[in-house]
Amino acid sequence: MSSFVTSPKTEPAEPWWRRFGAFLHEQWIFAALLGLVWSGDALALLTDHGRSPLLILPITAMAVLAIFGRRHPVRCGLAAAVLLCGTTAVVRLTDANVYSLGLESVLPTENLAGLLLVLYLFQFRPVRKAIVVTAALVVACLAAVVFRDGTTYSLSQTVGFGFLQLLLATGTGLYLRGKWLVRDDALDSPIRVLLRRQWPVIAALSILLFLEFARSNGSLIALVVVLLGGLVMSVLAVFAPMRPVEAAMLGSVALVLTALVMRFLGLEAESGLLGPVPISSTGAGMLLLTFATRHAEPRRAVRSGVALVAAALFALFVTPLEGGSYGDLSDQLQSVFLGGLLLAISVGTGMYFRARDEERAKSVQAAVSDAQHAERMALARELHDVVAHHVTGIVVQAQAAQLVAAQNPKAATDALARISESGTEALTAMRRLVASMRGAEPAGASEATEQATTNLEADLQALVAATQRVAGHAGAPTVNLRVDLGREIPPEVARSALRVVQESLTNAEKHALDASYVQVDVRADLANLYALITDDGTMARRQPVGGSGGYGLVGMRERIELLGGRFRAGPGEHVGWRVEVVLPLAEQTEEVGQR
Repeated sequence: MSSFVTSPKTEPAEPWWRRFGAFLHEQWIFAALLGLVWSGDALALLTDHGRSPLLILPITAMAVLAIFGRRHPVRCGLAAAVLLCGTTAVVRLTDANVYSLGLESVLPTENLAGLLLVLYLFQFRPVRKAIVVTAALVVACLAAVVFRDGTTYSLSQTVGFGFLQLLLATGTGLYLRGKWLVRDDALDSPIRVLLRRQWPVIAALSILLFLEFARSNGSLIALVVVLLGGLVMSVLAVFAPMRPVEAAMLGSVALVLTALVMRFLGLEAESGLLGPVPISSTGAGMLLLTFATRHAEPRRAVRSGVALVAAALFALFVTPLEGGSYGDLSDQLQSVFLGGLLLAISVGTGMYFRARDEERAKSVQAAVSDAQHAERMALARELHDVVAHHVTGIVVQAQAAQLVAAQNPKAATDALARISESGTEALTAMRRLVASMRGAEPAGASEATEQATTNLEADLQALVAATQRVAGHAGAPTVNLRVDLGREIPPEVARSALRVVQESLTNAEKHALDASYVQVDVRADLANLYALITDDGTMARRQPVGGSGGYGLVGMRERIELLGGRFRAGPGEHVGWRVEVVLPLAEQTEEVGQR
């Protein structure tokens, strides 16, 4: 008998240009921004005779390292640090004139590429490695500031601005990493939730305002007017997701008023990206346009964009520059061209996130539809296991009462009492089932927990034993169970409590970082059932392999609230994660009795 082994078929690899295109598609916003800044640097190096065109090569290499830093942040970060030091040596030896924006003696492309590499380091790599590579980049940047032959700069302002940029890149990377604890937004005010989500925008606008202050060489009154206008537009940009159209309209009005005040008071503005338009106002305007494109209706978004563009053009041609001039036609056309590029970036970013929101909404709708179907099937099982059981008992007891009524009236009376009790239980179960007819799959639903729960303590012990058997590896946390009931628990309440415990144990195994111990406490008094599940992991939550569906906490909260209970999940008192559940035992029974 002969045998042979066939090698598995492998699909042909995609061409490199398709893989590279897909890679650029993942971060097209950063690639476009890098390309825009690189174009400005290259144009400045080619047109100014005091600057060396050879510097185009190292800034091109820095841009390429920043793009590929998403896949290889450590290698690209170390290579960027070496490249910065090499460029500094070249600049020092050739006495080339290096212009800058924000960080003196550091080209904008080098600055932006370094920030992106720091962001990728803290997003995709362990914090220890990220700190080491970031330190190398910071040392190389400081060497460039100190040893390159810059024009005029203030070391304190440069270091302060660089520190703000470093905080922004590091914080954004950690935020995207998912290590920050997500608070319960349902228990917080909408404004606090918005501010918590908008902190990268707040940090970026703060940097622009600081840059506006640091680069100012004009009068104090002009600086106050410019900062006040930029601050108003920045505040509007932060709150723009709540009312995007109104925020954009008010932002255009603030920009026009700033230009009018500068013109009538005879104040002179410093030249920026868009000529006399302040840098902070430019950044805030881009954010206002992005939020309007993302959140508003298309027609209203177009009106908002027209208003912001008109206000920017008005400020461009009305605000006087240094020396009392308004700039020649070539400078104004250059500012208009650059403004068109910024407009395209803002609208494109808004459309990109709008498409992502629509895709996410469709995915959620599909998940809800599937959950509704699953819940209908679960309700059918609930009706058969719980309600039909009580109704069958009522029918059997009624038939028995009819047979013995004439011969033994006392037995018939006892049967009627049992019929009344069974009817009350059936009505209570039916009311709970009707209240639970919602469109979300119950958290922790499984073949085991869908069955009627008549002995909660035994089911909890079986669940813990099964969890320990499934998880049985060296890093799995130990589960300790304490149960103190002292009374019979209604099947619907017991089932919900069992599902919450199951979901909490699953979350501890999947998400709790360095957890070695899980404590499960379930007790009951005359009115309520209490469940408390805690672990000793760190407050940082790890992402499981393959990602997380994200519906566990939502499903648990819905199931508990449908039964009139209270649910809370959040960080523990010192370490770990804490889930608390309170389920009423007698509320609906008493309500039925009062009827």
